[in-house]
Amino acid sequence: MSTPQTRRSDAPEIGRWTQTRRIAAWEFNRFVKWRQQLIGIVVMVVVGMVSSLVTTMVQKAKSATVRVAVVNDGALGFALPAVEGVTWVPGRYADAAAARTGVMDDSVAGALLVRDGASATVVVRKRAAWTGRVESTLTTARRAAQFAALPVPDGAKAQLMVPFAVEVTTVTRRDGSSDLGTRLVAGAILLAGLLVLFNGFASLFAGITGEKQQRITEQIVAIVAPQTWMDGKILGLVGAAFVGTALFGLTGTGLLLLLPRLLGKDGIALPPLPSDVGTLLVVAAVTVLGVLMWFAFMAAIAATIDDPNSSPRSALLLVPMLPLGLAFTLLSRPDTTVAQVLSVFPLTSMAVLPVRLLLTSVPWWEPALAVVLLAVSAWAFRRAAGTIFAVGILMHGKEPSWRETLRWIRS
Repeated sequence: MSTPQTRRSDAPEIGRWTQTRRIAAWEFNRFVKWRQQLIGIVVMVVVGMVSSLVTTMVQKAKSATVRVAVVNDGALGFALPAVEGVTWVPGRYADAAAARTGVMDDSVAGALLVRDGASATVVVRKRAAWTGRVESTLTTARRAAQFAALPVPDGAKAQLMVPFAVEVTTVTRRDGSSDLGTRLVAGAILLAGLLVLFNGFASLFAGITGEKQQRITEQIVAIVAPQTWMDGKILGLVGAAFVGTALFGLTGTGLLLLLPRLLGKDGIALPPLPSDVGTLLVVAAVTVLGVLMWFAFMAAIAATIDDPNSSPRSALLLVPMLPLGLAFTLLSRPDTTVAQVLSVFPLTSMAVLPVRLLLTSVPWWEPALAVVLLAVSAWAFRRAAGTIFAVGILMHGKEPSWRETLRWIRS
């Protein structure tokens, strides 16, 4: 398959930014329909209210009572404890075989076959929720009975049950604030960035591969530079994803704050205002640059795809989930060398660096290096996306191989 020549735009350099801005606005308006956004908000509010009402009803509802036969309850060594939704029927069956027959005949809902003071078998016709409550309640009752039998005065027993009190506090700053607000706001920024990624990738693939299938962009790249066209699409689709995520987040936050009060419950208290502005600025910068980098990366991938419905490369949409998984893995080990390396590596720093900033002390050069590497990577992926798009949009038939794609970038 021969590689077609890349068309170059004759548009003057002075008009590149204007062209990019117009393309970005067109992509933004194509995916952000304010009427549909409003309808989505209304639907979300209604669904949230209905879900809260149903949840409240379920929590207040009582489980139906079932009758459970007990065989050999004398071997427990303690009295049968009360279990929600269960009525014990001891002594009805003489042995385990008779109890099993009773369960099969639907005479009882189940049977508790006690072997000794530490083990038993629950026989049922099919799995039921009350069996889990039986296990936990019997465990608690056995511990209480054993603890009561210890030759220790009651006052000493009460002392044994008191846990060792450890209080973790952070140094109060000069303005009287702590880091709670910073942690909450930084976490919200990181979550918003991840939501932008997952919400925007579908639009990104549709915006690039759809036009490629319809052969529309071939006519446009004759008058607009391919890099300008790709820049506008990335900026517009990132903006659309940010708007969609912001509306979703504001609506969800409003529901969390207002719905409990409407149902007569205590509302969620607002966190204290954050005071560590430096940390928040770093988290915001890393999040924004990370979003731009991943959008540019995915734009480069989408430019090589001929049919997104059958291309195996569509699975690369899952690649950004890798840094998220690494961030969760490092929650308990944020001060290791691995975490330090991943916090500056461009493909993982968006998720890992905020975790380290919130959980441990980070030297000043790590955020600075992470921001620089993210900016360089975003620029490099953006140029690669434009180069691949310039050639790939003119190709018909099979998708280019990875070797061909790398050759385009190098040339």
